[in-house]
Amino acid sequence: MFNNVYIPYGGYYSTPFCKWQGSLQHENSVELGGQTSKRWFEEKGYDKDMIKYLYLGITIGQKSFFFGATYAANEMGLRIPGQTIMHACVTSTTSFYNAGLAVETGNLETTYCLLVDRTSNGPHTVWPKPKGPGGEVISEDWNMDNMQYDPSTGKGMLTTAENVAEENEFTKEEADELSLIRYQQYLDALANDREFQKKYIFPVMLKTRKSTKVIEEDEGIIESTKEGIAKLKPHMPGGIHTYATMTHPADHNANDVITNQDS
Repeated sequence: MFNNVYIPYGGYYSTPFCKWQGSLQHENSVELGGQTSKRWFEEKGYDKDMIKYLYLGITIGQKSFFFGATYAANEMGLRIPGQTIMHACVTSTTSFYNAGLAVETGNLETTYCLLVDRTSNGPHTVWPKPKGPGGEVISEDWNMDNMQYDPSTGKGMLTTAENVAEENEFTKEEADELSLIRYQQYLDALANDREFQKKYIFPVMLKTRKSTKVIEEDEGIIESTKEGIAKLKPHMPGGIHTYATMTHPADHNANDVITNQDS
């Protein structure tokens, strides 16, 4: 389907992942993503004006994100239109698809995917319910409620993981082993003073009135050992997934340049 769409080598970055309620817990992810992208273009010597349209991928709402993509573009110093995409855990892939489709069809030559999220301190939404008993409101915790409850099924994400494991007859031992493999691969990326990781990770800069804090490495990574993981009990009765085999919540942002130029 896509024959003329490219992500140029070096045309991407990921900021470090900061643990839940860590260093990025109070940062507006749209502002942080836009400002970090602006620094990235400047430090790499890329011309940000080649971007004519911006796709903002975001899952957890932030203050003023009503304005979405144009809000992020403004933080980058751009005056361009864009589209805001929210699609739970496939927000990133949906953003890439839409951007790639626009380039493939010739509607755009070069576009930009900016993917941002802050799971820490997620918003709590309240809707009026005039006919409710005592005027009670309808409320939702964006993070906790939606992680535990898919309105289409009434089940959470972990249930899906356990259903897949049961269908394929995966065992806890196999899940533990895979987690250890992934952890070792992560350690490999840190070898030689993070030689591999530095190829794609771009630092976050947090400015206050008195100082500037630069975050260059992931925050909150827990050491994994075969013995330690084996001791953990599955989160769901009869399941195989423990805290060691689930992705920990974190805050970060990333980008990709999507173009029709093979470079």
